[in-house]
Amino acid sequence: MVAYLRAHPAFLDENPDLLLHLLPPAHQHGDSIVDMQRFMIERLQTEIARLRLRQHELLDASRTNLSSQERVHGAVLKLLEARTFEHLLETLTDELTGLLDVDVITLCFESTETVGRRRKLRGLVLLAPGEIDALIGAGRDVLLRDQSKGDRRLFNTMADKITSDALVRLTVSRAGPPGLLALGSQTSARFHPGQGTELLMFLGGAVARCARTWLDLPPT
Repeated sequence: MVAYLRAHPAFLDENPDLLLHLLPPAHQHGDSIVDMQRFMIERLQTEIARLRLRQHELLDASRTNLSSQERVHGAVLKLLEARTFEHLLETLTDELTGLLDVDVITLCFESTETVGRRRKLRGLVLLAPGEIDALIGAGRDVLLRDQSKGDRRLFNTMADKITSDALVRLTVSRAGPPGLLALGSQTSARFHPGQGTELLMFLGGAVARCARTWLDLPPT
């Protein structure tokens, strides 16, 4: 074992957990004496500091996730209060922007209507057939973008101010067109590819079901 450690001087550095199981030598002094006890204590202190930092990171992440969950649950409850499709759009564009800490929300559907007839209702955006796949990617349900230039097709006059967005595919009905929920923020780090998408997909599912109800469409 001694010969192995001499041949592999970085062994303990690469396996610091072994220090927890070693018996430190009696404290000795001398220019030629390696203070193994001090070495082990310093290594354990470093490991404890690393674990504490990791603990704080996990707690911060848990608080952030809990806050996001509360925001989305509150948003869904607001959606359920909508009395008409127009009221649903008002809730999305007015109340949910504050609840979800974003600057603009739009509900998008593919349509064959001409460009000049688009956006007849505030918060409602009509896209050309196939445009949702072009935006979000075929086969994808959620796209998160940070430090991106806002898309005028989705955010109209707010587009120049948007620096990050979240696009959520909506399947409202087998009898209806493809849909998309677009959330835009002026904060570049508000959405980014490393974020979880479960809550956004839950929100998108709630929006799709509410829209299906008020448009009187059959289920998917």
